[in-house]
Amino acid sequence: MNCLEFERLLDEGAADRLPAEALAHARACEACARSLARARSLERELETHFSEAIAAPAGFADRVMVRVERGEARGVRWLALPSAFPWWTRAALEPGVVLALATLALFTWRSDRWLAGARAAWDGLAAAPKWAHDGLLAAGFGPLADLLSRSLASVASASPSVQLGLALGVAPLLLLASWLAWRAGERLVGAVGAR
Repeated sequence: MNCLEFERLLDEGAADRLPAEALAHARACEACARSLARARSLERELETHFSEAIAAPAGFADRVMVRVERGEARGVRWLALPSAFPWWTRAALEPGVVLALATLALFTWRSDRWLAGARAAWDGLAAAPKWAHDGLLAAGFGPLADLLSRSLASVASASPSVQLGLALGVAPLLLLASWLAWRAGERLVGAVGAR
């Protein structure tokens, strides 16, 4: 039992039903003992404050449900009202449309600079397989580096549209692999921290 696990148990709202292991940890750890005392004090205050149950008026739930179904509840009323603007005005004010128009305006306004930057970034991206190959060789993964360079050799001579399509197809897989590696590292750190 460590402090993080103890805090998670307290967050579940069971300060009086903690396992023996957690109580032993609280006796040994001053910070967790203070957290336990605060949690117990909070529970006592909440119990005294909410000890008297106030009964809802007769038919209250039925009246509320009827209003919700009719759309008269506060915060829902605007859904039932017709819009004062025509559809083309509402469509033009959507955040995605505004962002797309702003991006298009920037590309149109300074297209020469944006294209030069995109070409420079693409050249750096095109050199990434060679950097990966050199990094794998330096780390001692020669066969994996050779496999990677053979599989990407045809991509280097392909047209930019094919290269872009491959990059967009591989990017989600790389993101998934990165997320899985992060989760595995998180579990490993949690297992080491629990010891």
